[in-house]
Amino acid sequence: MKRNEEKVPGFDEIVFENRNKAYGAYDLRKRYKVTTCLSTLGAVLLTVISVLALSFNTKPGIATGRDEIIVILEPENIPVEVITPPEVKMPPDLIKAPVNIAPEVTADTTMVTNFIPISDVLIETVSDGLVEDTLYVVEKPADIVPAEPEIFIRVEEMPEFPGGEPALLAFIARNTVYPEEAIINNIKGRVTLKFVVNPDGSVGKIEILRGIDPLLNQEAIRVIGTLPHFKPGKQNGVAVPVWYSVPVNFRITDMN
Repeated sequence: MKRNEEKVPGFDEIVFENRNKAYGAYDLRKRYKVTTCLSTLGAVLLTVISVLALSFNTKPGIATGRDEIIVILEPENIPVEVITPPEVKMPPDLIKAPVNIAPEVTADTTMVTNFIPISDVLIETVSDGLVEDTLYVVEKPADIVPAEPEIFIRVEEMPEFPGGEPALLAFIARNTVYPEEAIINNIKGRVTLKFVVNPDGSVGKIEILRGIDPLLNQEAIRVIGTLPHFKPGKQNGVAVPVWYSVPVNFRITDMN
């Protein structure tokens, strides 16, 4: 029974338990309901007083506000000056163009012609007879020879014989015919040549760099001319003519 008589703490007491109640928030929460009620009551009273004041000061049929004085000014009898417009002069009559003018007839019967008479100088210089014109023979211009393309010595991709250098030397040795006269005269040695591998891989110009005898030189040139197509050389990815050098050996084998 004693426990029921104890006062139950309010919500604000529970929230601010063990907190600083003197900070201000606690006091605001305690006075919140009273302050709200007083504010609402004051607003209602102020509204009622304003409505009553307006109802007492306003009378039907009379406009409220400050009085306005309307002043109407009547103009005096001021004489009006009459302005006479200047006289407008009409422009002079325009000269009318003549109409249907009859052509004037003359007695001149000369005819207009485009004939140009021959001058006396032409009559004196031209006579009947043989025409002696001078003929000039124009020679036919020489054929324009296109400039030969540049032949490279070294390029990014050098020409390559099918099978490489060993296959090239084997082809030369297999197809070289030793001149009989050179064998009889015991002429032997190495002939060094250079030749152009054209852009299509064929063998072009052939030159002797180091020769031995005309018989061996001519045979070396003949063998090089029979070489099959190379893989052409390329510069910047484009096939170009390139010089290629190779030796041709002539040896006499002792048959004893």
